[in-house]
Amino acid sequence: MTEVKRYFDVPEPLPPGELLLPGNAGSVRVKVKRIEQRGNETWVLVEAPRWKRWRTQVQVGEKSYEGISPGFEDVWVPSFAVTGDADDVDRLKALYRGSA
Repeated sequence: MTEVKRYFDVPEPLPPGELLLPGNAGSVRVKVKRIEQRGNETWVLVEAPRWKRWRTQVQVGEKSYEGISPGFEDVWVPSFAVTGDADDVDRLKALYRGSA
């Protein structure tokens, strides 16, 4: 049985939101990129901050340098884990209805 996936790609500028972390770990600021309906569940693709590990070595045998730097990563999360301002939610609803 094939399942039809319904989705909505959020146009630029991407609306901000907050991703609630599991337990009492707090929340992270994210940007909403896509909303997708999968069966009875709704999932949201967000752009979340993350730390990237990097390593540099100029020549073989030379000392290598390591560090971390900020970056972003796309993450699928359940819709109940994402919150946002009422104005941004209303804007998304209007854009979604207009695209149908």
